[in-house]
Amino acid sequence: MWKSVPSEQTNGWQRQWFGNELDPAAVFNVRGVGIREPMFNADVHRPNGTGDWLIMFFHERVRLQRGQKEPSAVANSLMLWPPGAEQFYSWSRAANIEPHSWMHVEGMWVATQIEENRLPLEVPVTIRDESLVINILHQLMNEMTQNEVADPIILQNLFQNWARSLARFLQTRDPQHRIPPALLKVRDHLNEHFTELTPLDELAQIACMSRSHLSHQFREHFGTTISSYVIRKRMSIAQRLLYDLSVRPGEIAKRVGYPDIYQFSKQFKKTFAVCPSEYRKQLIAKREVR
Repeated sequence: MWKSVPSEQTNGWQRQWFGNELDPAAVFNVRGVGIREPMFNADVHRPNGTGDWLIMFFHERVRLQRGQKEPSAVANSLMLWPPGAEQFYSWSRAANIEPHSWMHVEGMWVATQIEENRLPLEVPVTIRDESLVINILHQLMNEMTQNEVADPIILQNLFQNWARSLARFLQTRDPQHRIPPALLKVRDHLNEHFTELTPLDELAQIACMSRSHLSHQFREHFGTTISSYVIRKRMSIAQRLLYDLSVRPGEIAKRVGYPDIYQFSKQFKKTFAVCPSEYRKQLIAKREVR
């Protein structure tokens, strides 16, 4: 794995590695961040990926196709590689001078945000304003390094806000991807009444469309079903409440719409691979270690 490099040895670029071991049950981990790091190797080829999510921004033209001598992507190209996906990238002119910025992240939270925001995978996307990428990398780096204990909720919020900002940018570039106002009304209603089970007929009335058309359009624009969207909303809030040790799991269940703590625990484990009590124990353990 990559080693962290003292800032005085980098001439302005940064690289920090936070851990070597993959955590299959992770909700969200920041494993490493690099900002404007020179591309040292002529070719980087990982047939099986890195086991985590690699999100990389190339400040200059880059080769992303094996066997091709000329650059295949323009400057300011962003690539998202999911776990297990083949990775290939290479500088186009010479080593040590062409910068790239990146983050290695893992966990269900990453997959959820990328899926909900329908971010493109394994294809280069041009981002004219590099601050859209650089800012999030600095924010993640600062939270991981400048606090005695990195706050997992802050880290998740930072990544979620970035994913949503990126999705908004992509929708602005392509009017076909803009979300219809009727669907935004439905989403706003779900966000406000997530503790309730709003009948599909009522949602269809809000959107002024048929039940089947609403279900299809919702999935088309948000990348998930209506019921799954509500569940994710509930689980996201429950996860944050578990970070507050003064709130009992039974109370959390009620706050997110589950009158039965067993139903809540079952859904939480299905979402995060651990039950609420175990998740809270992991949070406590991390606090004590650090």
